[in-house]
Parts: sequence; structure tokens; C-alpha cells
Amino acid sequence: MISLRLSEAEYEVLKAQYRNWGTRNVSEFARLALQRIVTAPPGSPDMLAARLSELDDRLHKLESHVSLLLEREKELA
Repeated sequence: MISLRLSEAEYEVLKAQYRNWGTRNVSEFARLALQRIVTAPPGSPDMLAARLSELDDRLHKLESHVSLLLEREKELA
């Protein structure tokens, strides 16, 4: 058994993503992720795809934040 400390935001991301990977819950999703990390050599296509997906998610969040900031700026002007 492993216990992980996650921020609330990190946990929300896991909750939002686990079904997309065909897992039944966050615990199974975390187990799958760890298995892939342990079994895949660094720099493998699976690891690169996972990293690219993570970067894509982060970019999407950043775009959303910038969009909200621009809307607020227009409201204040």
C-alpha cells in the first residue's frame, strides 16, 4: 500500500482524468500510471506521449486563465 499527498488541485485533475484512461477509480488510475513509469524506459514513446499530454493539459489551463483575465480586464475598463 502507498499513500500519496496531493494538493486539492492535483486530486481534482486525477478525478477528472481517470475515466479517460479506462480505469474505474483514482486508485486504479494511479496504479496504472506507476506501472507505465516503472515498465517503460525513460524516453520511450509512452513516456513522451504522457508528457506531451500533460503539457497539453497545462497549456489548456493557461489559455483558460489568460482568457478569464482578459475578460475581467475588459469588464473593469
